[in-house]
Amino acid sequence: MRILLRKIHQSRQPFRLEREKVVCQGEFWRSGSHEVTVEGVVEGDLDLQCDRCGEAYEESVREPFRVAVVDRPLKVEDSLDVIECPDGYVDFDMLCESETAAIRSEYHVCPKCGADETFEEIEI
Repeated sequence: MRILLRKIHQSRQPFRLEREKVVCQGEFWRSGSHEVTVEGVVEGDLDLQCDRCGEAYEESVREPFRVAVVDRPLKVEDSLDVIECPDGYVDFDMLCESETAAIRSEYHVCPKCGADETFEEIEI
C-alpha cells in the first residue's frame, strides 16, 4: 500500500497489512508540512533462527514501532526513526517489511537453548 504523502491529513487514519503469519497495524497522520508519523505494532508468528544453535524455530512476537516518514531531509529532534521517501509516497509494505527485518536481526534464542542452564556465553 502506497499513499502520496501530500494527500495524508492531520487526522489519524488506520492501516492494517497481513503477510503470512504476521500482522502490521496501527495509525498514520500528518505531523508536519513534509512529515507523516506512523505508529503501530508488528505481531504474529515469525520464523527465526537461534543465535546459539542455528536451528530455525517459530516465535510469537508483538513489537510496537513509531517512525517519521519525510519527503525531504528534515531535522527531527524526537527519538523517532526517520524514513525518507524522495518520491513522495509513504510505502507501508516497505515500512512493515523493514520493521519485521529489524525484529529478525535481533538476538534470538530458541526454547531449547533458552532452557539450557549449563550454557555459558562468553563475550569476546
